[in-house]
Amino acid sequence: MTETTGRLLDDDASFISLGIERGKPGTWEDGRRSREQLAPGEWEWWYMDAHFTNGYMAVSSLHIQADEHGVNQPFITLNIAKDGQKVVDQMIPFPTKSMTVAGDRADTKISNSYFRSLDGLDRFRVFVDPAENGGNGLDIELVRTVPPYRPGTGRWDFNGTHFSWLCAVPGGSAQGTLTIDGTQVPVEGNGYHDHNWGDVPMDHLLGDWLWGRAEIAGTTVVSASVRFREIAGGLETPLLYVARGDEVLIDAVNAQLTCLEGVKVAHPDTGKRISSDCVYIVDEGPQAGATVRFNGNKSIVASFPYTNSSKDWQTWYTRYAATVTLDAKDADGARLQTADRGTLEVMDFFGRPTERR
Repeated sequence: MTETTGRLLDDDASFISLGIERGKPGTWEDGRRSREQLAPGEWEWWYMDAHFTNGYMAVSSLHIQADEHGVNQPFITLNIAKDGQKVVDQMIPFPTKSMTVAGDRADTKISNSYFRSLDGLDRFRVFVDPAENGGNGLDIELVRTVPPYRPGTGRWDFNGTHFSWLCAVPGGSAQGTLTIDGTQVPVEGNGYHDHNWGDVPMDHLLGDWLWGRAEIAGTTVVSASVRFREIAGGLETPLLYVARGDEVLIDAVNAQLTCLEGVKVAHPDTGKRISSDCVYIVDEGPQAGATVRFNGNKSIVASFPYTNSSKDWQTWYTRYAATVTLDAKDADGARLQTADRGTLEVMDFFGRPTERR
């Protein structure tokens, strides 16, 4: 039966079909989920970001994707900012044979760089080799401090094609070094890791998304609003996860909460006005009325085009250095109201028309 609306799968039959447990992500789910030789349009990546006490912010991810002809292309992204100002913003391609990926855990290697589990979903090491990247890189150990997170099955599905997401480390401690133009900078702070994969180009399913995360006074916040294209039903899936130690304070999705967008700014490359802040409002349950706001401060620290299968549109990805404000209840029911630095990102699959020639 053909479905007319894409959705986040959250029914018991979908968990059984995918071989996963509700609310209990397994270590193997952070291993390779795509086939060894990707078919046209398939892709997968492992992502980390961290905010450090000395004002630095770092983001890195290891990717593999296949173009329309099935050519597999590995690449690494690296973005470093200081006090909200861009310092390094790079995307580095590598030969296909330079990449190896484990299937039972996160252990992805591209040439000399890697994203590796050291202990299940509890501890990771992320290394981007500055010798292969013009003197820029990082070496970070990430230790999880709150439960792993997967909204439903983590699979956004439309007629059997999908976009999938596992948040292995919603929040954790991060320490190590950044390398900038050959100079090492010791860092420590908080970090995050997720894993994404799919079997069609994302623009076949999605129109855009907002994503954000922060560590606020010992409380972890992860949020997103994922929007299907109109031809896939146009459904919006907002989600919000808030945890403190072993306690999950908020795990809300779909009709349980609302995402509202606020101030828009001109994209630095396309000129298109895009959201620079948003607020999530919990509508149901014991945390009804709780809010989380991501204010991008109009401070864009990364912007780059992303592969799109459309001949008519370009995809653009934008990252803000955000101020994140939380107003909720702690595990004892007392009001928890605080703010700190965080990340807000916008993926716009129809960010600019392509130039006709």
